[in-house]
Amino acid sequence: MTPSIDSTHALYDHAIAQACAITFQGNASNERQQDAFFFLEDWYQETLGVTEIIAVASPFCFAVSDGVASSNYSQHCSKAIVKAIKKLWTTDLNVTVAGICTLLRQTQHSPKRRGAAATLAMVTGQVSDADSITVQITHVRDSRVYRLTAGETHWQCLTRDHNLLNELVDEQAREQGRQANFADYNREGMAGSLYSITECFALTTEGDSTISEMPEASVQTVQIQSGDCLVICTDGIHDLVLVGSGNSLMRRRIYKLG
Repeated sequence: MTPSIDSTHALYDHAIAQACAITFQGNASNERQQDAFFFLEDWYQETLGVTEIIAVASPFCFAVSDGVASSNYSQHCSKAIVKAIKKLWTTDLNVTVAGICTLLRQTQHSPKRRGAAATLAMVTGQVSDADSITVQITHVRDSRVYRLTAGETHWQCLTRDHNLLNELVDEQAREQGRQANFADYNREGMAGSLYSITECFALTTEGDSTISEMPEASVQTVQIQSGDCLVICTDGIHDLVLVGSGNSLMRRRIYKLG
């Protein structure tokens, strides 16, 4: 999903950006489409598709959710998350992790889907001034948000995956009285257990309190300037395009698809 600020405002009435969405089914073990996304005003869970480039007005909301592959029914959790986002956004333009969890608990899920888990990467935004947009990024697990600043050649990852390795990096930095170095996150070649997730959404059934805790989300606010571009994506995108390829390849690939 690639929203970018449109510097040619005259082309669209009240438009502040342009956006498009790309989705495809990966090689999940249950052979289901585990990704779902919310795009401006509705949710989708499609096997394959590319939207047209759409003019975006303020305020706006984009989100992607990726089912955790270890669950045979994770596609239902990702779908439930984006459906909850639609309800919250269309009701009062306010989407929070707490609100999503409340709606997940209120929905009657099939017992066989108990524990189905999923991620979230969400961006909401509104006009800040003539040349910038204030966006809030909400993030759970390993779906990510990237930014390409106008004039730069490499994408910057704005989110930190919720896994054991990154928690250890943060803990070491705190003990040493310093800020963690973003380059230390998600280091390759570490023991596989260190990449175990530490936060996610999960479906519960009636009367089930064992897995109903709200995940600890990361929330940040950033200013996006005219000419900047954002990508909100699941690991099916950032692992495929970024790993071993360099951030510059991601730029070419996204623009080609868009």
